[in-house]
Amino acid sequence: MEEYLVTDYLESLRIQGRHPDTIAEYGWNLRHFAEHLSGVFAFSFLAADEATIRGYYLAVKERGYASKTVWKKCHAVYVFYEYLRKNGFLLLNPCPDSKAMDGRRARPKAARRAPSRTRGVNVVYESENRLPRSVPDWQSLQQTYTRLKKSSHCWEQRDYAIIDLAYSCGFRRGELHGLNVDDIEQQDPDNVGTGSSIRVKGKGGRERVVPVGPHALKDLLYYVYHIRPKFLKGGTTKALFVSWIGGGRRMNARSINKEFGRLHGKYGFGRGFAPHNLRHAFATDLIRHGAPVQDVSRMLGHKKLETTQVYTRLVPMDLKRCHARYHPRGE
Repeated sequence: MEEYLVTDYLESLRIQGRHPDTIAEYGWNLRHFAEHLSGVFAFSFLAADEATIRGYYLAVKERGYASKTVWKKCHAVYVFYEYLRKNGFLLLNPCPDSKAMDGRRARPKAARRAPSRTRGVNVVYESENRLPRSVPDWQSLQQTYTRLKKSSHCWEQRDYAIIDLAYSCGFRRGELHGLNVDDIEQQDPDNVGTGSSIRVKGKGGRERVVPVGPHALKDLLYYVYHIRPKFLKGGTTKALFVSWIGGGRRMNARSINKEFGRLHGKYGFGRGFAPHNLRHAFATDLIRHGAPVQDVSRMLGHKKLETTQVYTRLVPMDLKRCHARYHPRGE
């Protein structure tokens, strides 16, 4: 198998400024594809034809993965072959039509572009063109906060800090993973004042500064000074959220997901309890309470205002009340 092709492709993603976790996941999915090819005695990426790749698509589906995971694995293969075609290794992309990937239902909208415009999908930063049916509200989150604050386990106190920051600042899962302690601009726990702000690097390496309120800042700094040191065990790292592994290694995106799943199983937290849904809750609550969409878009790090406007669909009754109250013909 031509491993150098995968190496060169992943390097091209790095040059494009793609997130390291995105690159790693593309690499993992392509290794999975290579294992499948070897299993069916196809020992070359360049020799794989449409039937072989279609067989891989079907094999992935039969493994019982979630539909979104199926799409990611298949799309990783598609964009890899697009890279090979554009760089002269192949005359045509042998991948089947994109409709064959997963039945079209659970894919991000960006995947429905014409093949010539496909730019790849960031597998760490989830799509926001489609919102979940169930988004946590503040009342349900307060119950979550209460339970975790009472916990005597330091890992659950750390998880509380993750949950609170995801909801208070609207960070993506990959952004939570990438945060460092020195990204917090004000670190004096005795002087939280009116809050502070946090620098975060989002999609495409775009950096933004997001406000953090005094209550969230106070709880975050408590984690930084009293909980986080318990994980380090003599190690040193700039990472904000760390695990027991390696004396305080940075938590990756998968381990954050795993912690959410563990908490859901232990406490039975309601539907929609997932990192990205807390980001949705952040945006929805801001818009529900009258925040301008433009400001919400800046805090979320959206490149286009249209991406933020999908949140207005979650509060149609609020918009109706706004229209009835402020428009001359609203009554």
